[in-house]
Amino acid sequence: MAQEILEKLFESPVKARLLKLFLRNLNDGFTIEEATKKTRSDSSGVEKQIKNMTAIGLLQSQKSVRKKKGKGSGVYYVANQDFEFFNELRSLVLKSSPASHEKLQDKLKKLGRVKLAVLSGVFVNQDNGRVDLLLIGDGITDNKMHSFLKEVEAEVGKEVRYAFMDTNEFHYRFSMFDRFILDILERPHEKIINKLGIE
Repeated sequence: MAQEILEKLFESPVKARLLKLFLRNLNDGFTIEEATKKTRSDSSGVEKQIKNMTAIGLLQSQKSVRKKKGKGSGVYYVANQDFEFFNELRSLVLKSSPASHEKLQDKLKKLGRVKLAVLSGVFVNQDNGRVDLLLIGDGITDNKMHSFLKEVEAEVGKEVRYAFMDTNEFHYRFSMFDRFILDILERPHEKIINKLGIE
């Protein structure tokens, strides 16, 4: 519901995705091409929204040369932390649900035989989680996983930290009281698929 409110409040899913991208990644600048790719949106819509947000002072444009491999010079946009309503807007975006749980469940079911899906970190508004998503399942290919993550990251507005293992590995690690698994399950989280009956 919070996700839908954010989209309606900001008039379009593209604008909502861009707000999450820029306000969850304050230290990163994005070109229009990068923002289009990361939000998986139409380039003309992204360009229009970025221009509008720059015109009101929410974003700032910078021309720079990036040192990263494969990155050239160009115009990059960053969130303007001196924007009059910056703190209120960022708080609103961070409090909103990063992604619809129903949509996530639908996407997860198409991945393969998912037995357990645990949301933590960014999905429960906690920055200090070990991961954002713990996924247990079988028959899940790398290509499907990669595609799923890109879709989810476009919704969330940032890179999703995840752990994936098959059912046998999970059962073994869980039975051995693996610290990594326990850390995830002891911190704030939400199980959106739980066919293993994990408490």
